[in-house]
Amino acid sequence: MAEDVTSRASRGERARRSSYRFRFGVVYLLLAAVFGAGVGSFIVLASRGKAPEPEAWSAWQPKGSGLAKVRQIADRIPKAYRAENGTQLTVSLGGPLSVPTPEGNVVPVRAVLVRPDTSKGLAEEDDVRVYQGSGTVSFSLCGTKSKEQCELTPASAERDALLRRQALELSLYTLKYVDDVDSVVVFLPPTKESQGTVFLRRTDVADELDRPLTSLFTTKRPRVGHLNSLEEGQIVRLTGSRTYGAEVQPSPDGSPVLILTPPAVATP
Repeated sequence: MAEDVTSRASRGERARRSSYRFRFGVVYLLLAAVFGAGVGSFIVLASRGKAPEPEAWSAWQPKGSGLAKVRQIADRIPKAYRAENGTQLTVSLGGPLSVPTPEGNVVPVRAVLVRPDTSKGLAEEDDVRVYQGSGTVSFSLCGTKSKEQCELTPASAERDALLRRQALELSLYTLKYVDDVDSVVVFLPPTKESQGTVFLRRTDVADELDRPLTSLFTTKRPRVGHLNSLEEGQIVRLTGSRTYGAEVQPSPDGSPVLILTPPAVATP
């Protein structure tokens, strides 16, 4: 009788030990699986390395003070633009918006006044926008045919598109890399008929300043008559309604004011 009790106790003890060993084995396997998954994830992440760096806005950028950057932009950008025969189309002079006086001095422009385009009935004549001249940089483009004249002839739609592309690129580089600049004025080379002026505000090209420049300019060697239709469409979208006739007039206190007038309402 005692032996039967002892035998049953021994069998119960062995069963409990076997159960403990089984549960310990299951827990061990689960821990091993979790550890193995963690190691595997670490190996995968380590093999991937660092996340790729975002694409730079441009391959080149100016350095130095604000004025130094503007001058570097004025010197570099026009060198890429070519006329029909492959020669450089224009040269550029950049700096704070100012005008010369008869005495030979240079006076800063106090303000930029932009008259509205009333041709479509969407604006009134007194909807004039006024911007401070102190936050504006200007570029003047001149043709390279003559040292005495800035004129660029003959005029053509293809040449005009390339000039406005150049004005857009000058403006974008300035607004991207030069601090405390809100606006850019680009005086295009005069023709026998007129002289266009491109005026761009930072808010006009906010999206373009957030995306790499190559997403906008796809032509690597800009030349008259060699822009693709997609790029021409982008140029029209960004500069078409922002190209004006320009004149400088004195304000009541005698300081110069730049007045920009849409071609549709320009006075003859």
